[in-house]
Amino acid sequence: MQQWLAVSPLPVTKQNAQQRLALSQGISSGQLDVSWPENSSKRALVNNRASFMGYKGQGKLLVELATAQTLTLNINGKAFTLTPDANLGQHLVFDISQYTRNGLNQLALLNLKPLGAKVRLVLPYPELQAGTPEQAGFSSAVLDELDQLINREVAQGFPGAVLLIAKNGKVIKETAYGFASRFDSSGNMLTQPEKMRTDTLFDLASNTKMYATNYAIMHLVSQGLLDINLPVQQYITEYVGDGREQRLVSDLLYHNAGYPPEVHFHRPDNRHGEQFYSLDRNRSMQLVATKVPFERARGGKAVYSDIDYMLLGLLIERITGKTQDDYLEHTLYQPMGLRSTIFNPVRKGIPAQRIAATELDGNSRGGRIIFPADTRGVVRGNVHDEKAHYAFDGVAGHAGLFSTARETASLAMLALQGGYALTPVFSSEVLQQFVRPSVSDHTVGLGWRTATGGDLNWHFGPYASAYAFGHTGWTGTATLIDPYYGLIVVLLTNKKHSPVLAEGENGYYFAGDRFETGMYGSIMSKIYEAMQ
Repeated sequence: MQQWLAVSPLPVTKQNAQQRLALSQGISSGQLDVSWPENSSKRALVNNRASFMGYKGQGKLLVELATAQTLTLNINGKAFTLTPDANLGQHLVFDISQYTRNGLNQLALLNLKPLGAKVRLVLPYPELQAGTPEQAGFSSAVLDELDQLINREVAQGFPGAVLLIAKNGKVIKETAYGFASRFDSSGNMLTQPEKMRTDTLFDLASNTKMYATNYAIMHLVSQGLLDINLPVQQYITEYVGDGREQRLVSDLLYHNAGYPPEVHFHRPDNRHGEQFYSLDRNRSMQLVATKVPFERARGGKAVYSDIDYMLLGLLIERITGKTQDDYLEHTLYQPMGLRSTIFNPVRKGIPAQRIAATELDGNSRGGRIIFPADTRGVVRGNVHDEKAHYAFDGVAGHAGLFSTARETASLAMLALQGGYALTPVFSSEVLQQFVRPSVSDHTVGLGWRTATGGDLNWHFGPYASAYAFGHTGWTGTATLIDPYYGLIVVLLTNKKHSPVLAEGENGYYFAGDRFETGMYGSIMSKIYEAMQ
């Protein structure tokens, strides 16, 4: 016999009041926004049913009652009746956390009275919440082994890191290791090194490509303002000549437009010639749009290129009429409540002491590379990438974004569910389109790197599902999003904040690059092993 439970409205807290107000003003959307009953299908068991993304022990339902007096719903096989409180009005918020489960959830309307009544139901997107390893099925003992590994490497000279693990909407680990600043510009240990903190900002390096440029592109596609299957020239009119007219926006995202990996705009002695030397952002943008030569034919396997994403950054600015940082910070980051996800953080008021240091002596590789613009000294608070810093004034499509582990994880949640709170950001179709492996190179989607085939085990580890995707950054950042397990991993390190050591006759390497923590794959492997 089916059990029927009564669910009362939640008390009017500030958040609940805001949600009720949004509903009353007709601006709510969330991940699900339906008006029932409906009879759009001739199949009786199709009407008045929907699915939604949720996590066990989490969930709210916003209800606009209109003329409804009794409302009976079913979530995941559990029936309950909502009991409206007339004193609270027609727009109510109900707690459905006792009915939700991890992943897709089922919602159905069973009964609505009186006859002819209508009701509107809105489901917000899930949010990251605090959790414990045990709640998420993790072995604390194995996670302790992970801590021991990273701490051992810090003792051996690795600079520092912050690791965040979230599963099924719960942050089950958020740990800082080592130091945000450990060495001076000569490579000597500081007498008072600065401890890493969980709220330390990191230079995300090429993770900028995903959590800034790709997200802007995906949002514009979802809004119908951009078609990635059109030529780039449709959006950047001066992008003509030498075969540019044949390059599609998707070619840039797939990294198969034919561009070289990079052009050293910041150096007058760059290999492409003195005409490509630029320390002015507008001039650098025009060089990317009109002058950078192709090195190979269009199509085929991905050849990773910063030029592709510089062009995508310019494309975003042409469509929106705003600089990329202004568009993202005001359209996405700040509305999400992210105050530490930002371009040019020091210039915008964030103290350098909150930011992890990177290279020790400017961009000189220990004095081996000298160019006029380099200000030398420990890099801290300015984007490390020389092209982004000197040629693009800190804001470029390929690099420049800073963030904390927690805020990066919040951004990663968007790639699992498509929105936050009551705000859709990407359509489900766009999400699937962008993370799907390319037919010409299964290691990449549209911008994203994918775990399909195991070719990138050095990044994702050997246990990631074939659905996992993410990206890395040269400064020492790695993100992993695995929809199969509902898993998010954010590993932010400042591994380039380490001595530069000689290797061979003319070679060199950053000491931080040779530690397991800075090579990612072993850390990811241990995280999956901790899942019981």
